[in-house]
This record gives sequence, C-alpha cells and structure tokens, in this order.
Amino acid sequence: MMKLVSKNISYILIIVLSFILHYLFKDSSYYFYVKYITTFRAIDIMYSIIFSFLFFKVYLDKYYYYVLNRNSIITRLGKKKYLFYISKKILTNTIFLFIINLIIDFIFTNTLEFKLLLSNIIITMIIMIILPKKREYNNELLIIIGIVLLIKLIIYKIII
Repeated sequence: MMKLVSKNISYILIIVLSFILHYLFKDSSYYFYVKYITTFRAIDIMYSIIFSFLFFKVYLDKYYYYVLNRNSIITRLGKKKYLFYISKKILTNTIFLFIINLIIDFIFTNTLEFKLLLSNIIITMIIMIILPKKREYNNELLIIIGIVLLIKLIIYKIII
C-alpha cells in the first residue's frame, strides 16, 4: 500500500490540492482560473505554481528516469523499442493526468473545461520533452515553472 502511495504521490497531491482549492473558491470559473491559468493575487499564483509543479512532477517521477538512462535501455532493447517505450510512458502519464483532473474538476464544479485542462497538460508534456536531459537540475525546473507562470498570467490578462 505504501509503495502504491509513494509511486503515485503526485496524483494524490493533485487530488488533495484540488479539494482544498474547491473548498477555498466555490465559484467554478474562479476554480478553473486558479488551477489552470492564474490571477494576479498572491494566493492564486501560489496555487498555480504548485499545480504546475505537480504536473511536471508526474512526468519527472514516471518518465524522466527512463530518459536519463536511455543509453543502457537502448543497449538492452534497441532504439525502436526504446522510442516506443518512451512514447508509451509519455502518453500513459498524459492520459492518466487528463482523466484524473477531468474527474476531479467535474466532481467539484459540475462543469468541464476541456480547453484549459488539455492546453495545460499538452504544454507541460511538450516542455518535459524539450527539457534538457541532464541528471541534475539546479535551476532549469524553476526557470520552466517561472516561464509557465508568466504564460499563464499573460493568458489570464488576455481572457479577462
């Protein structure tokens, strides 16, 4: 049980944080803005950063180990099987992240925001694919989350 919880801690944290966010902000449109975009209030920015980090953490936990050890995996499996394996990992995590957030959002708000959810997950997935493949991340993840937050603020300013 503990192994299952520790392997899926990012998903569990997304569920718990969504519950807290729903408890704090009852309005469904405000809930979606804070979770997937952000506003200019400090508390909203904090929640948005945490959600962005958790989306990235899903990929870091479930996918990035295999990218960092690609040479040894390619040696054992071959290049085609490795690319298939990595693609399967990315798609599985993306679909699971999409379904979990879709279910949580529907339970809490009784509405669905496909475009916000899908755009966030796709942007996160693309950034994780583009992210440099190094063993140590000193500032890269922090810079990426900062860039994503800036993009979210610009999108919020355009929408509102």
